[in-house]
Parts: sequence; structure tokens; C-alpha cells
Amino acid sequence: MTAAKEYGLIRTTAATESIFDGRTIPVGMKGTVLEARPDGSCLAEFAFASQTADTDGDFVQGILTRGQYEIIEI
Repeated sequence: MTAAKEYGLIRTTAATESIFDGRTIPVGMKGTVLEARPDGSCLAEFAFASQTADTDGDFVQGILTRGQYEIIEI
């Protein structure tokens, strides 16, 4: 498996918990890598609701280990 790279796009292959509020990030959710670690894990941000001109959006961050995500775009 190719390791994630910062600002790359990923998709979850396993549910994981967000690091700040404990919400579940479901399988299949797309996110952006904020930090890639040498062991293949990464910190990524996911949007439950997109930001618009009228709303701030609903974003969460989660730490995924190798095998909990697939790379969509580097």
C-alpha cells in the first residue's frame, strides 16, 4: 500500500472515531490528509456538511492507521 501524503485525498475503509468529539467517521467517507506519518498512519479532516456562504460546515478530524483508508488522489 502506498502511504498517504499531506493534502492527498483518502477514503475510509473502516469506521473510526473523531479525535475531538467522539463521533463516528463512517466507512466510505472522503477526507483530506492533514499530516502523514512515517508508520503509514495519518491525521485527516472529513466534512459531514460542506461550508457555504451561510454556514460554517461540519468538519471532524480523525487518526487512521494503515489499512483504515485507501488513497483516492495523491
